[in-house]
Order: sequence, then C-alpha cells, then structure tokens
Amino acid sequence: MRIVKKEKKTKKRPDICLSLNCSSFEELKSEIHMYRDYCQLVEWCVDKTDGSDRYSKEEFVEKLKEVKRICRGKKLVVDYKGNEEIGNRIQRWAMGHADIIDLDADNSEVQKMVKEARRKRTKTLISHHIFEGMPDKNEIAAQFVKMEKTGGDILKIACFAEKEIDTYNILEAASAYTQLKNHKPIVAIAMGEEGQASRICAGDFGSVISYSCGSIPTAPGQFNAKDLDRYLNTYYKGK
Repeated sequence: MRIVKKEKKTKKRPDICLSLNCSSFEELKSEIHMYRDYCQLVEWCVDKTDGSDRYSKEEFVEKLKEVKRICRGKKLVVDYKGNEEIGNRIQRWAMGHADIIDLDADNSEVQKMVKEARRKRTKTLISHHIFEGMPDKNEIAAQFVKMEKTGGDILKIACFAEKEIDTYNILEAASAYTQLKNHKPIVAIAMGEEGQASRICAGDFGSVISYSCGSIPTAPGQFNAKDLDRYLNTYYKGK
C-alpha cells in the first residue's frame, strides 16, 4: 500500500512550456524568438516539421543544437508523435542534446528508452493523451501510478474536458497522486475550452508544467505563451 504524505502541500506556479508544431524549421526559429521571454521550456514537436521523417542523424543534431542556442538557457523538450519507429530513432538522436524527451506511455520500447536516456543524462517525460472525453478521477490516478513504473522522470496526462465539471476529475486525480509518498513530478491538463482553467490553476494540485502555444495551438484549449504568462502572474500573485 502506498503511504500518503502528511505535510501540507505548497502552491507553486508551474513552469510554462512553449509547445511548437511548426511546418518549417525557419518558422520554428521565428516562433521561439517571438515567445521565448514567456516560457521556461520549449517543446519542438518534430513530427510536424516537413521532412523530419527523412532527417539524418547529423542533420537532426545540427538543427537541435541550433534550437538550443536560440532558446537561450530554456530547457528543450523533443517530442515525436505518430510513427513509433521514426519517433524512437529521433528521440535516441536527441538524447544527450535535448534536456527532456517526451515518450508515449504506450510506446512499446518506453522502459528501454528511459534507461538509454538516463545513461545520456536526458530526462524523460511520459505522456498519456485521451482526446475523447474525461475518465473517472480514480482511473486517472491509477494511470499515474501505472506510468510511474516506466521509470520516467515526469508523468503527463492530458484528457479532453467536454464540460466544466470534467476538469475537476483530472485535478482531483493529480492531487490524490501527489499526496503519495515518493511520487513523481506530474503534468495534469484538461484539454479544450472547458478545461482552460486547468492550464492556470493545476499548479495548486501538483502539476509542475503548463503547456502553451505560439501562434498556432498544438492542443485544444491552449493559450499562447504570452497570455498564459500573464494569467499565471495574476493567479499566483501573493500565493
């Protein structure tokens, strides 16, 4: 049985991750320049960049290093959705260069990838998305515990909120999981317009990152980084 922590949790403003799914590398660089002052992390959704499935290792690593220079000290997250074989190849190339790689919880090589990343001192974020509806809060909390077994450094669950009350399910699940002893850092997101409040207040429930976009949303209900920074400044002022 997992032990529940007894100490009082402190409310902490989550870091902002600027998530970018630009179709060209030049657009990616432009978006980083435009929004980098409003975030602590930058996520490059590599699969959205035209031709990324044909990158050689040398070409990709060179581009990754260029992105890191532009980010000016921000943590760089590499994500690749879609074809698992291509994605794992890209993520392996990113190890040792990116700060964090995002791996799907159902990736068939997830535990192997986590171990490889650890050897190269790259953090892993294990993500689980549900784009149709919001599960019961107990199911979400159980999913956090299941994902913990991958060995990943950060656990992320994002589910779609069809109505406002759905948001409470994922926030209460996040709070329940983070009451457990030796829990992992988490990210909890209610996607969609009805879940937008979670992108601001989820830090109160243990979430350590809130995702934003640049000019184009990468998920339903995202705020751009500049607006999210302003909302978080207002919400967490004095907390």
